Amino acid sequence: MRLLLLLLLVSTSLFAQNSLQFHLQDSNKQDLPFSTAILKKLPDSSLYKGFLTDENGIGKLTKIPAGNYVLQVQSTGFITQKLSLPTITETSQIDLGVISLLALTKELAEVEVRATKPLIEKKLDKTIVNVENSAMAAGNTTMEVLERSPGVIVDKDGNISLRGKSGAKVMIDGKISYLTGTDLANYLRNLPADQISTLEIMTNPSSRYDAAGTGGIINIKLKKNANIGMNGSVNTTLAQGYFNRQALGGNVNYRNNGWNWFGNASFGRRPNMERNYLLRKFTAQQENWEQNFQYANQNENAQLKAGVDWYFSPKTTYGILISGGYNHNSLNDGLNRTVQMNSQNEVLSRLDTYNSMNNPFFNYAANFNFKHSYDSTGRELTLDIDHAHFNDQNQNDYRSRYSNSLFLPVRPDSLLRTGSQSYIDQYSLKSDYIIPSFLKAKWGLGMKSSWVKTDNDLQFRAKAFQGEQYQFLTGQSNRFVYTEQIHALYLNTERAIGKWSYQIGLRGEWTFADGTSSAYTQEPDISFHRDYLQFFPSAFLQYEASKKHTLGMTYSRRIDRPGYSDLNPFVFYLDNYTYNVGNPMLMPQLTNSFELSHTYMGGISTTLGYSHTDQVITQLLKQDVATRKTYQTTANMAQRVTYSVGISLPIPVNKWWTSNSDIFFNRAELTGNIAASAISPSANMFYISSNHTFTLPKDIKIELGGNYFTGGLEGAFVFGAGGSLNMGIQKTIMKKRATIRLNAQDILYTSNPPVTIKYADLDVLVQPKNDSRVVRLNFTYRFGNASIKGARQRATGLDAEKGRVKGAN
Repeated sequence: MRLLLLLLLVSTSLFAQNSLQFHLQDSNKQDLPFSTAILKKLPDSSLYKGFLTDENGIGKLTKIPAGNYVLQVQSTGFITQKLSLPTITETSQIDLGVISLLALTKELAEVEVRATKPLIEKKLDKTIVNVENSAMAAGNTTMEVLERSPGVIVDKDGNISLRGKSGAKVMIDGKISYLTGTDLANYLRNLPADQISTLEIMTNPSSRYDAAGTGGIINIKLKKNANIGMNGSVNTTLAQGYFNRQALGGNVNYRNNGWNWFGNASFGRRPNMERNYLLRKFTAQQENWEQNFQYANQNENAQLKAGVDWYFSPKTTYGILISGGYNHNSLNDGLNRTVQMNSQNEVLSRLDTYNSMNNPFFNYAANFNFKHSYDSTGRELTLDIDHAHFNDQNQNDYRSRYSNSLFLPVRPDSLLRTGSQSYIDQYSLKSDYIIPSFLKAKWGLGMKSSWVKTDNDLQFRAKAFQGEQYQFLTGQSNRFVYTEQIHALYLNTERAIGKWSYQIGLRGEWTFADGTSSAYTQEPDISFHRDYLQFFPSAFLQYEASKKHTLGMTYSRRIDRPGYSDLNPFVFYLDNYTYNVGNPMLMPQLTNSFELSHTYMGGISTTLGYSHTDQVITQLLKQDVATRKTYQTTANMAQRVTYSVGISLPIPVNKWWTSNSDIFFNRAELTGNIAASAISPSANMFYISSNHTFTLPKDIKIELGGNYFTGGLEGAFVFGAGGSLNMGIQKTIMKKRATIRLNAQDILYTSNPPVTIKYADLDVLVQPKNDSRVVRLNFTYRFGNASIKGARQRATGLDAEKGRVKGAN
């Protein structure tokens, strides 16, 4: 009897539930699938629930609390419509029939885009740089855009730091890149900025992100449209630096019947002149060694990305993403000249080393992704499965010529050939689950597992200049194989309680790593094994003291693992007196970061920061005084402490002039030991970045920006003052279908600061002269439907690992 009564009560409640239904179409009676509907309570217009129409444009909602509501329906490219609803009761069955939305005119669509995309946006946990449609970004590379972004500093070797803190990691579409060092720098220098939508700069990321990156994270979001119908664009760039450069690119997008196909491609030819001056002082020997090199590097690169999203239902989406790239760097008889002098700068000897290089690099990546939204509250599950492969082949031919002070040869020329082959395979599985409301808080939990294998083979061959064939040098040749697994789990929660809001999280990562160095002699292999579990907490606390003042505090613990090439014990040759060597004994570094902040009127913010890093992975110079050989390597130093204070000033001067400026002061202190010598380099840095956008009549936009820094500490090296002044202008033409842009980078040629290295018995000055002053002319033409719906951004699971490889997608 009780069971029968229970069934009767359930049945009655089911039949009694209310409902709201409508059919959304455009003025041509075409359905508008997956459009947004928002139900707001009256009289305060507070949000009750948001939901999407299905693949047929049908919107339906049930179990609505009794009351008065207004319905708002919207779709990108159409005018938003609001409808007042009759009073809803527990049994209301409301069918609004067909709701027709009117399309925005092209003029309105253009105004809407311009109004919502400032160059720089400040958020609670990140700074966003809207690269797309920027006059200064057109025709540039990603590295050049990074160099002009707030708080970002790129040194002569392409190492990236945020607000003076080294160890920043790069993500591509939400996934840490496995590329590191030179390879990552080359990739960013070859990735056209025309393929980028936005840059997200995070100094203290939450536990949802990979724990890698003690200096913060820069997330590069690539362009990807998902619009009804077909649209796309093509662009071409002509540039002049030391050499002239050309680039061509385009993207296309087609969406219909729940499917979205998209792709983009680019090709570039970017030769550049690389020059460097190095002075080494051997005080005890009363000698000065000057080194100059000038390399006319040739570069050709191509990038391709294609994918499809299948909107299986309003709540479920499947996607496949495939990308690949090809870079070819070459050099013919680049000259590296070393001059040995006495203390009176009288020449004692000369060494001229001519280098010819051939370096093709290939990579591809594939991603399968899945997203399911359980309801309109935001509860969702995402899944990513990834694979990436990198193939780097590099051959260098060196010819060494020794001469005396009168340029007369003192021995026969010698020839050295190095050939390296590097293969990297990466796999990852990543899943995230979001619970928008549980125990009055929002929760996120997830997992990630990644597997990496690198196989590097370096072979040396030498012969006398008149010799018939190269002889294999077994003593210098080597093969290095490295495997790594990282398995991670995380949990975070966030909640607002009155004027307080918080987010706390914990991430655990278990790392297994094995490396084996095999010689081509009879010597035994050198192996190492790593097995460690680390926990990474994070916390964000915010208090809204008043409508004008907000206070915040953040804390995070993060890790930086050695780059794959840094673990490789290979010797990379520059000449007979200078080279680079890896260190397989490197350990990861760990950083604890704190930050206090104050925000005024939701825009102007002031921050105080402190970070402490143990086992600091540091680039060092070492030398053998007897042979006068100097080499660069990487080692763990004891600790690094960084203090900082900064202010951000996003100021709209008036309707046609907006500005965004960042100012900060940083002090870095490093301590450690090199051989038997204790070192403690330190440096202060003042940094200012200011960007201004002027919107003028007749669709003309001017961007003027620049940065200046007084110097600072990068690793154990102290760099001097530098900065850059940049300018861009753009105009839309051809009925707003096309844009022409002209920009100039590093106008004053001041972005190459000197570097000094003084510790132990080292006294070195480095003065780089990179090819940084460039003028570019870019033309972009857009075709297809210009007022259509933009798409979801996808992040794959391998972005963290790609950042540790050196040149890939």
